[in-house]
Amino acid sequence: EKLTDFELFHPDRMASRILDMGDVLTLVEQAQKAFDEKQAEENWKKGLEQKADHAETLNALATLYNTQKRFDEATAIGARAAASAPGGNADAIYNQGIILWNAGKIADATAEYLKAAELSPEPFKKVDALLAAARTYRVVGKNKEAAGVLESIIKDFPKEQAGIAEARVRLAEIQ
Repeated sequence: EKLTDFELFHPDRMASRILDMGDVLTLVEQAQKAFDEKQAEENWKKGLEQKADHAETLNALATLYNTQKRFDEATAIGARAAASAPGGNADAIYNQGIILWNAGKIADATAEYLKAAELSPEPFKKVDALLAAARTYRVVGKNKEAAGVLESIIKDFPKEQAGIAEARVRLAEIQ
């Protein structure tokens, strides 16, 4: 035997083997070693071809590409996710805004955030998307536009709505 043939000793796992209960953790570890990340991505892509309209899957892949700083791929997949529902998918459109922000495409990110706010049925998601849009306006020096968005948040939503306090603080910083 070679030194590389030896496994780490785990007493609890050995007890499971002796009691003929199996050793699931070791099997999982061996599967993880054998599982190739590149193959996983290829499998995921094949799955996308079969379920190209599945917004959650597309959004997850776009997020993965975004974290890997593969912005062109993330943007392309994110656009497919955003268009996956008639009229657009608000969550996917918001995610597309994040990807564009990270890619340095601030104006495009602003447009996506505003679209997500318009489409979202949940008030807290609308406020979150509008806060993101105001943030992008501020980054590019469009304080007037940012103030307009923040004022609309404060005016259009109840004061106990999540995000209203942040909108008030951000507006005070601009003025």
